[in-house]
Amino acid sequence: MSEHKNIKLGFILIFLVLLIVPNVILFSGDSDKSTLPEFGFKNLSQSVKDFNTYYDNNYGLKPQLVDSYLKFKTQVLDDTPLPNRVIKGKDDWYFLGNQYNELFNDSFGNFDFSEAELIEIKDFLQSTREVLAARGIAFYIVVPPNKHRVYTEMLPYQLNYTDTRLKTLNSYLKKEIDFEIIDLRDTLIVNKNLGQLYYKTDTHWNDLGAFLGYQKTMSIIAPDLPTVSLSEYTIANESTKQGDITEMINLKTNEQIIALHKNEPSQIKSIKSTYEFMRFVNYKRNKILVMYRDSFGNALIPFFNESFRETIYKRGYPVDLGFIDHKKPDIVIFEVVERNLSSILLNRKKSPK
Repeated sequence: MSEHKNIKLGFILIFLVLLIVPNVILFSGDSDKSTLPEFGFKNLSQSVKDFNTYYDNNYGLKPQLVDSYLKFKTQVLDDTPLPNRVIKGKDDWYFLGNQYNELFNDSFGNFDFSEAELIEIKDFLQSTREVLAARGIAFYIVVPPNKHRVYTEMLPYQLNYTDTRLKTLNSYLKKEIDFEIIDLRDTLIVNKNLGQLYYKTDTHWNDLGAFLGYQKTMSIIAPDLPTVSLSEYTIANESTKQGDITEMINLKTNEQIIALHKNEPSQIKSIKSTYEFMRFVNYKRNKILVMYRDSFGNALIPFFNESFRETIYKRGYPVDLGFIDHKKPDIVIFEVVERNLSSILLNRKKSPK
């Protein structure tokens, strides 16, 4: 009986330690954490809510416990610990999960536009195009495809395509207002023989994928302008650290990637470069481009700089007509990755102002 009591006592002590230690770390640790919220009885429910949020975000040992869980799932069970956020494919390919704008529901044809949404997008694009056309400016939307729609063969299951939202929207816009979104998926698929076009551990395309997207886009928006060719670059195999997908599951790994390096020094001059705004000049060219973009635009920038006298890149998509009237661009582009296109174009009923 005494031995049985000792075992019970041991379990109780272990349980108490597990309860107490994280809280000791929470309130006495030196790690960075948010300020402990003040507790007041005037708004008791809000005080309790604030404290619960603080506790959830700063719970002692939380990073260690989460890290252990992620390692156990990925390294021991060879499984994806967050399947709605990250999907592990074949040959160490990783893809975003359905949590991101329901991108797999879209690919399976289970996430279509309503008639009201199609009309809303049509009205916004038509008004934007008309406002810019009145100033002699051409307007285009360029869509880099979702990674899993280019590398379907690397998914852990078969993906039989139906009409996606992009295809539905494009058909509708062509019929209603003769506007066609530049969908780069087919261009990338037919050129996959040139080399890997997307990172394995990241959501984005690499230099080669972006170059192909640039060439296709230029052939549509400005076929008369000079473009750089692939022969002007050296294709290099380099190593990089983990991408944004594997980072979410704390998987630390290096990846061999394809990078393009220009053979001859570029004549491009950087005028301003911040996260939100970039401006370049190339005095050998003679037109101006303004591109509203997301992170997929990063890899496009060096190539478009080669084709325009001035290139301006802005994060986000609010078109400021004061800025447009000041810069007087020849072309305005919305570059939007496929999974974000709907959320960018919806809820924007007003034209630029």
